[in-house]
Amino acid sequence: MKIVISAALLSLVSVPAFAQAVTPSTSGTMTSADVGVEPIASQSGPNYVLAASDANLYKIKAAQLAATRAQRDDVKSYAKRVLAEAQSSQKALMAALKNDQRTIKAPSSTLSADRAALLKLLQKAPKSAFDNLYLTQSAQVQQAAWAIHKGYAQDGTDPALQQIAGTAVPVLENELTTGKSLTPSGLAGR
Repeated sequence: MKIVISAALLSLVSVPAFAQAVTPSTSGTMTSADVGVEPIASQSGPNYVLAASDANLYKIKAAQLAATRAQRDDVKSYAKRVLAEAQSSQKALMAALKNDQRTIKAPSSTLSADRAALLKLLQKAPKSAFDNLYLTQSAQVQQAAWAIHKGYAQDGTDPALQQIAGTAVPVLENELTTGKSLTPSGLAGR
């Protein structure tokens, strides 16, 4: 009986607990055709960190806004999940910046101009348009983040950052899939 209960409890352990077992170059199940973008190849470690952090920061700020402003409960729930995942990703990314072999400067906590403009549009969105705008913007940022992470997971040169990238890919794929299921079909595009 104890063995059955232990096995059942082990099956409830979340995937991130096993993130160390992820093989970065093969992480995720989606292809470029599924996501709509190509992985970004040959990124330097510092450039990867800047781009990944910018995507995380946008996702955090937009999700915080959506958790309070969204009209639909399913969108609020989705935003809360995206918020937790982006915060976790950002924390892991920052922790990986310093090791015995090298140190990469921590990126700014200020959004890039493009992402700041997206957030400003979201902040000004009327209630009736907020949910769809949040889902549409989130999909765009998640696609870009997938390209960043997938590319670095495939050919990055820093093993610690490559692990972060490989772990992020399936999370982003799940966010994209869930977000698309919440978006009205006329807006979902693909």
